[in-house]
This record gives sequence, structure tokens and C-alpha cells, in this order.
Amino acid sequence: MDIQIILSQMLMLFAMMLTGFIVWVIGWFDEPAYQKLSKIVVNILNPILVLNGVMGKDASGDMSLILQNLGFVVFFYALLILSGFGFVWILRPAKAERRLYRLMTIFPNVGFMGIPVITGIFGMESMIYIVFYMLGYNLLLYTYGLVLARKAAEDAGSKTTQTGKSAWKRMMNPGVLCAIAAIFIFLLRIELPAPAVNFCSYMGNATIPLSMMLIGMSIAKADFKTIFTNARVYLYTALNMLLLPVGMILLLGRIPADPVVFGVFALQLAMPVGSIVTLIAKESGADEICCTNGIVLSTLASLVTIPLVCMFL
Repeated sequence: MDIQIILSQMLMLFAMMLTGFIVWVIGWFDEPAYQKLSKIVVNILNPILVLNGVMGKDASGDMSLILQNLGFVVFFYALLILSGFGFVWILRPAKAERRLYRLMTIFPNVGFMGIPVITGIFGMESMIYIVFYMLGYNLLLYTYGLVLARKAAEDAGSKTTQTGKSAWKRMMNPGVLCAIAAIFIFLLRIELPAPAVNFCSYMGNATIPLSMMLIGMSIAKADFKTIFTNARVYLYTALNMLLLPVGMILLLGRIPADPVVFGVFALQLAMPVGSIVTLIAKESGADEICCTNGIVLSTLASLVTIPLVCMFL
């Protein structure tokens, strides 16, 4: 794998994040505008990008790769659930933070960061593989993830504040629906009219820069003093974003798997903590500051750790 291509890709994404950081610092964006743009990216642009990634792709001869990828997806989430317990045992956080560390481990940023990084390295052909990770992510997040967040709130002595939609209704969001639609479009080789394809292409192209800018804005909002003085978060980031993915590459690298399917699996393991984790923790009444610290530090560290992980592929 050409490390120069990976470094140039990460530098480009960093530039987009830096743009968002600057936009926030100079006051061009405020919290209401951030929340509105985030909703647009999450509920409109990102789902359209998923659809765009599978349009016009030929599924013939790829069923074995799809099944192989599905096996990696199941292993991926089982591994992260087990790793969450292991990291908690190693790090020994306070009782109120134990389930939050597990939550951060199980739900990396497979979408916002996963899509631009992985498609930048393996091309848009890898999108169909990413779709299955996103689908599994949403199914787990609004079931097991909500349970963990509520238990974390109870551990902290807080009453859960989560109200509104049921877990089932939360799962039926635009991201999940478009992921399911993308799978059917790919497997059934459905040809959409040219205007629909062009629409998805133009709209999807806006997703990556805007999502990276949003990540930059979220970093700008963070309390750096709290983050950079927390030794446990540093150790957690090293375990989660270097030891785990590199260990899996060395352990599983010799199995007869498709290099792109295996590469997607390895890079998804190297993704930083997903930003949705903070929202889930906050909604449930848990300590969202712990999650925010993990998200910001892991996102900044990913600019170095992802190229390092790629060196082992």
C-alpha cells in the first residue's frame, strides 16, 4: 500500500477539518447553525453518498465478497464488544465511566471518517462494503448502545433523561433506510435514471468536506485542557486505534481474504470514536464529557494512527 497516497489523503481531510475549526473560532458558525448543518449531513447528504457509492456497480461475481465482508462485519462488532471489556479491565476507570469506555469502543466513526478515508484509499468500489458496517452500527447503537448509555447514567447516580422515539423508530432513520436501499440496488443491479444518478453524485460530493468541517467545529468547541491532561484517554486511544487494529492485521493477515474486504475491516478498526456517542450519552443522562474527550483526542490522533495502521496492510 502506497503510504504517500494515504498521507496525502489524511492531509486533505485534515485541511477540511482545519477549515471547520477556523470557521468556528472566528465566529462564522454558532451552536444552532452547527446543529442544523449536522442534521443535513447526517440525514440527507451522508445517506445520498451511500447510494451514490453503489450506483452503476456490477454485482456479478461479487456475492462471495459480499458474504466475506458480512462475516468480517459480524466479527468486527463482536471483537469491539469484547475489546470494550478488556480496555475497561486495563484502564480501571471510575465506575461511572466504565460503560462509556465500552460505548466508545463499540461505536467508532465508521461513517463520517470511515467513508472519506476508506474510499480515498480503496476507491468508491469499497462503498458497498462500508454500507454493511453502517447498517450494523445503527442496529447496535439503538439497541445495545442505548442500554449501555442508560446503565452508565445509573452508575453515575443520574436518572435517565431519554424520551421520545422508541429504539425501533430510531433505527428507521435515513441512514439505515439508504443503507438497505443501497444493498438492494447493488445486489439486484437496479439501474436508476440518469437524473437520479446525477442528483446523488452532486449531493454526495458535498458530504465529505461538510462532514470533515463539522468534525473540525466539534474539536474547536472542546475543552483542550481537560482532554490533554487526561492520561487515561491517551492510553485508551493507543490501545483502541493502534494496538487493536495492528494486532488484528498481524493475526489475520495471512487468511485467504480479499485485500479490499480485509483492508476495509482493518481501517474501520482504526477509526476514531464516533461523535454520536456523546449525543447518546447526553440524551441518557450519562457523563458526555468523558465521551467528548475520547472523540476529540482520537480524532486528532487518527491523522497519525491511520497512516501507521496502513503501513501494516
